[in-house]
Amino acid sequence: MTFARIRSDEWMDDPGLDPDRHRQALAGLARLNRISLVSRVFYPRLVRLASQQPRRPLRILDVASGSADLPIDWLCRAKRQGIQMEVTSLDRSETAMDFALESAKAAGVTLGTVVRDCLVDGLPSGFDVVTNSLFMHHLENYQAVRLIQEMWRVSERSVLICDLDRSSVNLALVAAASRLVSRSDIVHHDATASVRAAYSRPEFSSLLRQAMGYDIPVRISFPCRFLAAIDQACVAERVGAPSPILSGAIP
Repeated sequence: MTFARIRSDEWMDDPGLDPDRHRQALAGLARLNRISLVSRVFYPRLVRLASQQPRRPLRILDVASGSADLPIDWLCRAKRQGIQMEVTSLDRSETAMDFALESAKAAGVTLGTVVRDCLVDGLPSGFDVVTNSLFMHHLENYQAVRLIQEMWRVSERSVLICDLDRSSVNLALVAAASRLVSRSDIVHHDATASVRAAYSRPEFSSLLRQAMGYDIPVRISFPCRFLAAIDQACVAERVGAPSPILSGAIP
C-alpha cells in the first residue's frame, strides 16, 4: 500500500547542524546502509564494468555521497579482490567529506572527494560510472529529471541510481530499523521523512522517461529500495528519440 508523496526538510540538511551531531547521524545512516546491504546492490555491476576495461581502473563518481560508506565499501572489496577502481565522492557538506576521508583512511583505501552542490554547480566530468544512492527523494520532480540528465552527461558508460521505494510497509520497516541501529534523533526523523518523500517505482520510471526520452527498467531492490541502471544497452534500444542533455547547474 502506498500513500501521497510528502517532502519535508531533513534535519541533516540543516546548514547550522552541530558538527558532532552531524557525524553521529552520518555514522548511524552508514550502519543502516550496512544492514540493508545497499552497497551490494551496486558492487556486482561495478565489478562487471571494471572487467570490461582491464587495462585501467574503473572511474566512479558517487553523487551526494554523505559519509561515503558505500564508496569505501566498494574500494575495500575491490582491494581484496585485486580489482582496479578509483572512486570520488561528491557532497555539498564539508563535514560529510571530512568524515568520509577519515573513514577511508581508517579502512586503508584512497578516496577522492569533491565539496560541491550538484544542483547548483553541476558535476565534474571524466568518469566511467556515476552512482547515486538515497538522494533523489530530496528533490522536486524537475530537479530529479535534470540531475539524471546531468549524471548521464558526465558519465562515459553507465549511471546507477538507488533510492527508497515509498510504501506503508517500507515506512514501517525503515522506522524500526533506524531505531535498532542508532540512538540519533536525526537518524530517526530523517529515515521516516525519507520514505515519505520517496518516489514509488512507477513515479521514478516516469521521471526517467522524462529525463532520457525512453523507458529505463526500475527494479525492486530488497529491502525497501529500487534500482535503475542507465547504460549503453539502454541507449541502443532508443529509436529516433531526441537527446535531452543538460550542461551545468540545475536551476
